[in-house]
Amino acid sequence: MAQRNTPCGISLGACRIRVTLLDSTGCVASEADNSLVLSELISIQSSPNIETGTDTSLIGGCGCKIASYKAPDTIKRYDLALSVPDKSAAFEGILLTGNATGHVLYDDSVAPVPVGFSAPTNLGCDEEQRPVAIEVWTKNWVDDAQDPDLPWIHHVWPLTLWVPGQETLNNDFGQPDFNGFTRGNACWGDGPYDDGPVAIYGSGADAFDTSTAYYWYYTPEDPPASSCDFSTVTPSS
Repeated sequence: MAQRNTPCGISLGACRIRVTLLDSTGCVASEADNSLVLSELISIQSSPNIETGTDTSLIGGCGCKIASYKAPDTIKRYDLALSVPDKSAAFEGILLTGNATGHVLYDDSVAPVPVGFSAPTNLGCDEEQRPVAIEVWTKNWVDDAQDPDLPWIHHVWPLTLWVPGQETLNNDFGQPDFNGFTRGNACWGDGPYDDGPVAIYGSGADAFDTSTAYYWYYTPEDPPASSCDFSTVTPSS
């Protein structure tokens, strides 16, 4: 087999987003309607939330510095901002509530089809928000074309929690926005879709840490097919 050159491309676009419902421990939820894929994605912004390290100095009686110390800054989490063009009842249902029952309106005239969404207001004292895993595919761009061997960069936030963002209704196209943040997730593993780094690159990727708040990797696998409706994935992580 020919040796592949070390990839060093440029991330271009945001072409697909997959949302997977998790349980309270971060494992893939063992229930129906626990996954959804959209191809229409405007942007996702991931900003590291930094805990600034202590910066202290010892000043002598004459005002001169005797010693100083700056502790390293640390990343606490990533703050997320997501913008999509589609008004998808299923997408908002899984992202914001993690449970379609009582929040998503279905048209049952032929077969159950999600056609509306009732936004949550607040949680009771004994309730917890349902987490989701978020995955986004961007193009691996080299020079003036998509790389033929590793055409995609697969970005993964293994556990996220979301609230609705600002949405403006006017004489322009609407863009529903959502705000979220990450946590680490040791239960996500390689994910349940058989397209994670270990599944693609084999046992040599075992040392790859998928329990962090964010990771990415070059991949030859095309993004999954999209739909505005729920789908179901069997937990395997």
